[in-house]
Amino acid sequence: MNSLKLKLIYPEEKIKEPLLSKVCKTFDIDINIRKANVQEHVGWLELEFIGNEDEIEKAVKWLEEQGVDVSPLEGQVFME
Repeated sequence: MNSLKLKLIYPEEKIKEPLLSKVCKTFDIDINIRKANVQEHVGWLELEFIGNEDEIEKAVKWLEEQGVDVSPLEGQVFME
């Protein structure tokens, strides 16, 4: 099982969309939210994607295609 810690920054027009819900339904990963700050015009989350490496990569790519800025936290990938 792989684990990747990420920071997501949402563009204003995407804040009200259920993107994390869609990620969980579309890709075989679990999401653990560590920190979040979502306001009317800006939103960011620090979270952990847990699952198969390929599924995590697909989920990250999909979020980027939706306009979400995705960056690794501390540049760490954890393997169990």
